[in-house]
Amino acid sequence: MIIVIGAGLAGCEAAYQIAKNKIDVTLFEMKPKKYTPAHTNSNFAEIVCSNSFKSNAITNACGLLKEELRMLDSLCIKCADKTKVAAGQALAVDREKFAEAVTREIKSMKNIKIEEAEIRRRYTFKRLDKR
Repeated sequence: MIIVIGAGLAGCEAAYQIAKNKIDVTLFEMKPKKYTPAHTNSNFAEIVCSNSFKSNAITNACGLLKEELRMLDSLCIKCADKTKVAAGQALAVDREKFAEAVTREIKSMKNIKIEEAEIRRRYTFKRLDKR
């Protein structure tokens, strides 16, 4: 079992990729019990700007990275593509729909356990193997 702390973009992507590989995940998220000034709702993967994903053109580094992430079945890019809004060459999304899509996907995965708790101290774990 792997523990992931925080259900932001990185935490959700990490939990998704780990769970896809048939490994159990516990995802700790402080919302809805605690919010920061940047949080507006209880969904995961909140972004502050609809254009947070920048260019979608594969002729630049941002767009090329997104295309590589699509090939790797990135949860965040998959949800961004599903919730995109018109923005020229940029990958802009409907922020609310994007967060809802990520949250729905994470909560639907059988081997992701969600713990609504704030982690306030560092945890150490004993190794189970004898390397």
